[in-house]
Amino acid sequence: MVAMMKLPRVAERSTGVPHMRLVTDESTGSGAERRMFPRKSVSLEARGRRLDHSISARRSPFLSWSVRDLSAGGLSAITSNPINPGERVNVTIPDNGFQQGWDALGRVIRCEMSSMGYRVAVEFDRVPLAA
Repeated sequence: MVAMMKLPRVAERSTGVPHMRLVTDESTGSGAERRMFPRKSVSLEARGRRLDHSISARRSPFLSWSVRDLSAGGLSAITSNPINPGERVNVTIPDNGFQQGWDALGRVIRCEMSSMGYRVAVEFDRVPLAA
């Protein structure tokens, strides 16, 4: 049996700058997504800031997240506050002594109630590839 690898497609924005995106697996017919970046299970605390101007975002602009998994494309975390899908957020991963901290901008893909609060999925903004 021979296995063939599919290379991910790289789309171009109207500016002509290529960027990475999620692709679907057409071979199975299920439409299941294949992630561009591998997820890593982690257990760390992160800070968030809501960037939208909605009433709920203005009432509680700062978030505390317990990150469950992380990749170059996004994260999944537990928070005590519900966040609207599509809402813009700034995520700050603090310095942990071994690795330098970093910031990312993104948008909420989904927010679902769970037994520990709200499980939030964030997709980070795409960064253009270097020329």
